[in-house]
Order: sequence, then C-alpha cells, then structure tokens
Amino acid sequence: MKTRHLMNKKGYLVALFSLALTACSSVSVSTDYDQSADFSELKGFNWLPESAVVEKESAYLNNRIMDERITKAINKQLVEQGFKFASTADFYINYSITSEKKTDIRSYDNYSGYGPSWGWGVGYGHRGMSLSAHTETRIDEYQQGSLIIDVIDPKSLELIWRGVGSKRLPESTDAADMDKLVANIVKNILEKFPPKAGK
Repeated sequence: MKTRHLMNKKGYLVALFSLALTACSSVSVSTDYDQSADFSELKGFNWLPESAVVEKESAYLNNRIMDERITKAINKQLVEQGFKFASTADFYINYSITSEKKTDIRSYDNYSGYGPSWGWGVGYGHRGMSLSAHTETRIDEYQQGSLIIDVIDPKSLELIWRGVGSKRLPESTDAADMDKLVANIVKNILEKFPPKAGK
C-alpha cells in the first residue's frame, strides 16, 4: 500500500475527484490504525519519498492543480493541529483517491389530486371523490469519491494510520469552491489523527 502523491510518478483518479465534494452532503469519515504504534511521539512529518513508491499501472489522468490543492490542504491542516514539516520526519504522509459508481433508488407516493371513485357502503354502492395516488420510483446514478490519507512509519515504511473521507461527487464546481471543499474533507479526516486511546 505504498503509493505516492507526486504528479509525475503516478496518475490518480483526479479527473472525477476534481468535480469536488458537494456542499449539500456530509463527509463520511472512517479510520483504522495499528494499535501497537506509539502516536504520542509524532511531531514532524514529510511526504512519502519517491524511493518508497511502488509503481502500479494506472489509466487515471494526472492533474497538477488538484495534486497541489490536496497537498497544500493536508500540509496546512497538519500544521494547524500542531505538527511541523521536517526533513527528518517522525511520520510520512501519502494520499490517494478512489471513486465508484453508486445507485440511489427511492420510491414515493405521488398524489395527483382528487378524482371520482366508486365505493361500497353497508349494502349500497355509492360514488364519491377520493385522493388518488400512485407510487413512483426514482433511480439516481452518481459517483461516490473517497480521499484516502495514510500515515506511514518512516523506518519500516508500514502503514500505521489511515483515514478515509467519502462524499458524493457533484457535476461541476469552480476553483474557489474546490479549494474550500478539499480543505473541508481534509479537515474532517485529519481531525481524527492521531487516534485517541480506545477509539
């Protein structure tokens, strides 16, 4: 699981993720970590070195703008949380992006108003007015994007913490909104790092 954020070494699924994370839906965050790792001594961070990269074939498009946006957001958030960028790091950072097609199926009653109807009383047939309704089903296909942030031990190069933030991808957004949305999901993920005991 040793990937790299460098734009010139590996393509990410930035073409889809660059559509951004919609403001109308919340960020779903999950984390996992090595319970034997000591997170209390982590102070300085750096990005996973190129020498540690395991190259994989990828058809994803490189996107320098998005790579710089995500990298900057992660650096800024870690500094705000009290960590510092260091040449000799206590931990390495790496990110990757995934996306998958989702289908949302919803059924609801569509009331079309009052119309004539036939009913039965006690032994008598009667005609009256009733509220007519029919059930409609809506099928909505969309892309669910996930930003994965990894914390890696600099000595063993093993993963010690992972945070995943997932959100539905919108159809379009502008650069300013993109900056805010990426910063928001990065914050939601990294606020859970380092892990608290028992969580």
